[in-house]
Amino acid sequence: MTGPNSRGTKSTKSTEPKRLHLIMRDTTMLDGEIYIGNDAPLVQFLANRKGGWMNMIRARRPKLNENPGHIVIQTDHIVLASAPEGNVLVLGAQAHGVGERAVDIVLVGGTTVKGILPLAPQQRLSDYLSSSGRFIGVKAASLASDGRELGDVVIHATAITMLRESREAAGPAIGAGD
Repeated sequence: MTGPNSRGTKSTKSTEPKRLHLIMRDTTMLDGEIYIGNDAPLVQFLANRKGGWMNMIRARRPKLNENPGHIVIQTDHIVLASAPEGNVLVLGAQAHGVGERAVDIVLVGGTTVKGILPLAPQQRLSDYLSSSGRFIGVKAASLASDGRELGDVVIHATAITMLRESREAAGPAIGAGD
């Protein structure tokens, strides 16, 4: 046999599905489970789906009171993804230990998310966004309007309309539609 397990390395494939909450561009909320490696960052998982399609099991739209089932989702339509149980790695290892900056992120539709981005000292926000790819990971995210904590989340880069360093002392977060 030739494979990672035959060399004595431990597989990182999760045998248990992990729960995600998704907010789609049309404001649909989805709740379901995916199979993702224990050390696979959600940012990369979403960005690397073949053709942009992702399978979810036991998935449902909570507002419609649907029975859970299998659905396939186009990742380009995801605005925000979170793991409510905190058991999914959101950011990759390269994002840890480089420095952090608090930011306000205004999404399509006007909702503002406050959080922390892993940025090097003196790194411009525009450079960070340009190099991030389709999805960015945000640590300790919360809604600016009511302070509701979201935990670590992934946001589709095209869903961001504005981003700035957080200036709590300078006034409220940007975006009237908080």
